[in-house]
Amino acid sequence: MILQRSHFMTWMQARSLALTHPLCLWDDGDAGAPYFIKAADTPARPLLWLEAAEGDEDHPHLLGNKLAEAVHRTANVQLFGYGMPWTYGIEVLRGCLDRLGPWVFALSGAQHAPQLARALLTLHDQQTVTILHATSPLPPATLYRTVTALTSTDLAVQPAELDHWMPDFPGGPEARQRLLRDTGGQMRPLLLQLAQALKLPPPLEPAPEGLRFLSGEAPQVEPDRLLDALIQRQRWTEALPLAARLHPHRVPELLTVAGPHFHERGLHHHLHALLSALPSSINDDPEILRWLYSAALRTGHARSVLPRVTAHLSRHEAPELRALHAGTTLRLADRHRETQRAAAAAHTPLTLYYHGLSTAEQNPTDALPILRAAVECAETEGTPTDVVRNVQALAATYTQTGQYVNALHWTVYALRQYDHSRMGDWQRRLAVLNEWAYTSLLSGRLEQLTGVLSEAETQLASGAPQVYSLFQTTLADHALVSGNPLRALRACEAARQHQPRNHQGWHSAQLVRVLTELDQPERALSVAEEAFVLTQHEARSYTRWSTLALGMARAYRDPVQAVPLLQDAMDAFEQPLKADTLVRAAAHLAFAHLQLGQVEQASGVMQRVAPLTAELGPSGRLLLGGPAGLFEKVWALLVPAQTLNLNLLGRSEVVWADQHLRLQPRHLEMLVLLSLSPEGLGGDRFASLLYRDEGVARSSLKAGISRLRQMVPVASQPYRLLVPVQADYLDVMALLQAGRVAEALRRYAGPLLPDSDAPGIAEYRELLHESLRQAVLSHRDPTLLNELAVKLDDDLEVWECALARLDASDPRRARAASRVRQLRVAYA
Repeated sequence: MILQRSHFMTWMQARSLALTHPLCLWDDGDAGAPYFIKAADTPARPLLWLEAAEGDEDHPHLLGNKLAEAVHRTANVQLFGYGMPWTYGIEVLRGCLDRLGPWVFALSGAQHAPQLARALLTLHDQQTVTILHATSPLPPATLYRTVTALTSTDLAVQPAELDHWMPDFPGGPEARQRLLRDTGGQMRPLLLQLAQALKLPPPLEPAPEGLRFLSGEAPQVEPDRLLDALIQRQRWTEALPLAARLHPHRVPELLTVAGPHFHERGLHHHLHALLSALPSSINDDPEILRWLYSAALRTGHARSVLPRVTAHLSRHEAPELRALHAGTTLRLADRHRETQRAAAAAHTPLTLYYHGLSTAEQNPTDALPILRAAVECAETEGTPTDVVRNVQALAATYTQTGQYVNALHWTVYALRQYDHSRMGDWQRRLAVLNEWAYTSLLSGRLEQLTGVLSEAETQLASGAPQVYSLFQTTLADHALVSGNPLRALRACEAARQHQPRNHQGWHSAQLVRVLTELDQPERALSVAEEAFVLTQHEARSYTRWSTLALGMARAYRDPVQAVPLLQDAMDAFEQPLKADTLVRAAAHLAFAHLQLGQVEQASGVMQRVAPLTAELGPSGRLLLGGPAGLFEKVWALLVPAQTLNLNLLGRSEVVWADQHLRLQPRHLEMLVLLSLSPEGLGGDRFASLLYRDEGVARSSLKAGISRLRQMVPVASQPYRLLVPVQADYLDVMALLQAGRVAEALRRYAGPLLPDSDAPGIAEYRELLHESLRQAVLSHRDPTLLNELAVKLDDDLEVWECALARLDASDPRRARAASRVRQLRVAYA
């Protein structure tokens, strides 16, 4: 004998769906409200169901995660991700109802989330249904509208209903009536007694995640088997607590996958409490400390964990823990040393990420290969979260070096990886989206930008104001280049509110730019002076921004006082390099010089940053400069610079500014190495390419660069040429890469600086020589082979190939045969 489910479900649907008003189920545990909720799930109107627990009201992000999971379970789409408050999710759902609805929204445990319950009631209309389930009636403040309420009495099974479901009840009508009388018609005890009478396992009850046993009725399962089953199903939020309670030694292993799961879903408080309670025999494990410290940083408990972390690091290497500790706690000098140590001990996505970030703070050019390696490591060994995080850091560093197009492409890749992997860290996506928007503005690639920012602004402003503040400055930039400075001003002022004192300089620089667009120079000066005073005793990384803001503001009213401020700002943003801000400082310094009639000085300033402006679009120039009419002459100073000509194959000829320069061999080597690295070279890398003796490398490098700079424009940090370069060795390599072998051979006049033993020169000289040689040998043209043989003179293989390809009547054959005989004797 079984319960006829079709009749049961039809009855439930009739009770729950024939409604004009939202349905409220007041059930303290036995009346079977979950069955009524599940019965509301139909193909035409799918059920979107979540359950609040005690304490959830204080954690809107946890409720937001539950809402996100409910949407994904029901619609198999990720309309929004984890890490966002439930208010954001409600607004997204509200905007999607017409396209993806209607739905049935159900909230169990509504007494634990009254604000969410009230918000769900606003979604109930003629198509969409809202069901609230609580242990007792909710207060009027929550139930602001008329509802249909069913109490445990209303939900009780009636005799006629049970007769209809089970006409062949065991024991006949009397037994059926006795069952109904004993249970009071309450669904849970009724099903339990029925299962006992039929000698069936305890019944299962519907729940948001699926079926579950009734409270206290779950069969006893061997804990080890249960843990293995949870791991196999990747139910980490259940597996990790069980392992912590029964098998703490398994926690470190589980954290490699469970840690990212908890982190992505915003369960930092849960993870912190779980790992803090582990027994002392296991809590010194580096993997446990790494995730405990990560959770503590997110929950404001870092101080309580820090002594354990530092004590562990004093005794153990623990590369990932060391990288996390250094990257989030230590000062710059110590941070770089420790992250470098961690990355040297273990190349992981996390250690390379923090090593790259700390390197970028000192020299972003040197950081690029580290962060590229971090991305590759994440793609092969890490999680999707690792990939997106590391790509975002790489893109930001490209922006820092002025390579805005590269940054733009990398952010697009990061967004694609995020969406493909269905990640849930929505705030991470927002940060990447912000980087994409900013580089789009700088590079002038504005397609689709307006629509994306508008959609993000609407959703974030209404659903997540604390996250929305991250976007305010980019929204201001977009409004400015879109010709709406008043809107830009509102966004700037909103972003500046409630910011700590040491951040006032950064915000004031942007605010000054907007106020000058509105022709309010006096107000701009007042804002800048306030920020300058407030940040004077802060670290250089903070004061440089207020110095820039004050210099920008004074450039319009008092250019004499603006010049030293902007010169100081240029130096501060050139080392370490922050390309976009350096260009902003330079543009305003050039503007001040022009105000004073100092055209030559203005031109020199703009030529100094010319390489960093190559990828700026019109919107980028408007953003980093000032009002277009006032700054037209500034940007006009970026005329094509004179070319530095280097002819160093088989000779030493350097021409700059129409003059032949007589340079020392070491200076020639420097020019070659700089020309081979147009993006610039960090000091350590430059020295390693130039000197074989590391003991004198850095001091000699600085002295050599200082003397070279007197003849040719060279920038520092990173070291790079500030003028276009034409070089015969670069031309030969380009011709070879283009397959134009004959032209490359004719351009090749001899080896590159043959007397140089600089490691970088020797390597490139050999590369160029061998590339040309292999290209000609593969070409097998007798004329080219003979020409290469003559140029190389003592290459037996090339002479032999030329001899083999030359016709017997060719007059060049005799010389080739003679040279082959000579070289064979010599090599024998």
